[in-house]
Amino acid sequence: MRSLSTFELFVLSAALGTDLFSVAIPIGMNRIRRLVILQSAAVFAVFHIGMLLAGYHAGHWLGYMVEHVGAYHIEWPVTTVENCAKIMGALVLAGLGVNMIRENAVGSDHSGNINPPLNHPLQGITLVMLATGVSLDALAAGFSLGMIDVDLFKLSAVLGGVIFLIAILGLGLGRKVGRCLGSKAEQIGGSVLFLLGCHIIWATL
Repeated sequence: MRSLSTFELFVLSAALGTDLFSVAIPIGMNRIRRLVILQSAAVFAVFHIGMLLAGYHAGHWLGYMVEHVGAYHIEWPVTTVENCAKIMGALVLAGLGVNMIRENAVGSDHSGNINPPLNHPLQGITLVMLATGVSLDALAAGFSLGMIDVDLFKLSAVLGGVIFLIAILGLGLGRKVGRCLGSKAEQIGGSVLFLLGCHIIWATL
């Protein structure tokens, strides 16, 4: 059974990071510090690796069951759980978008200047929910990879490195865009997150 090459693993990892990149840009408009960007990128990478390994072992186990039992009938429940997780992640994105818009309005003084935010979205349970939501594709990919021969250490290293870089690129780009947009950055970023969350819910239902 042929194993995936390094280039194929890189392409797979980049594909799995597309959702993260699209979410990271509007979040980065929230004037996030560089240290927070690095820490959050590491969290996103760890969650992607964890999701992919969980999916891989689940797929490997199901492949074993198919080989020795002959068939299994849990495709619908697996799909349902994945869709429910996507909807939960989308609700977090939409809620985060609304919160960014609200904090922008509250943090503005009468002269139109924006006061530095006391909190940022990449912390606590919000960060965990975001990391879970954007790494669900890795869970599905790992489920498929469980049926073929894969070097898990190599896969984890490539995936973690690529996701880390994508997160830094997306958040950093959003940070620069936020500086250019000034006081409107959080409103625009919040609106993008809200619309993205609504789109995911619409496409999932």
